[in-house]
Amino acid sequence: MAEQAAEKIKDVVDYLAFMVNEFALKHKLSATQSFEYLKQYGGMEFLDDFYDVEHCENPNITLKSLQTICRSEGGTL
Repeated sequence: MAEQAAEKIKDVVDYLAFMVNEFALKHKLSATQSFEYLKQYGGMEFLDDFYDVEHCENPNITLKSLQTICRSEGGTL
């Protein structure tokens, strides 16, 4: 049971890192800048809250969702 929980945590962390890097590439940011932007404007919370759905989605669709969410929270990218 604990092994399954640890594996799920690893999967979520890997996915978050992947999406932070994809967002960075799309917007020509460093990974750190991407993480800070997504954290500040609700993107990281979105990815974490909706991991079960979003990790099955095409990353380009998730990137568009992140952009929409962050803009609605005051982001400018």
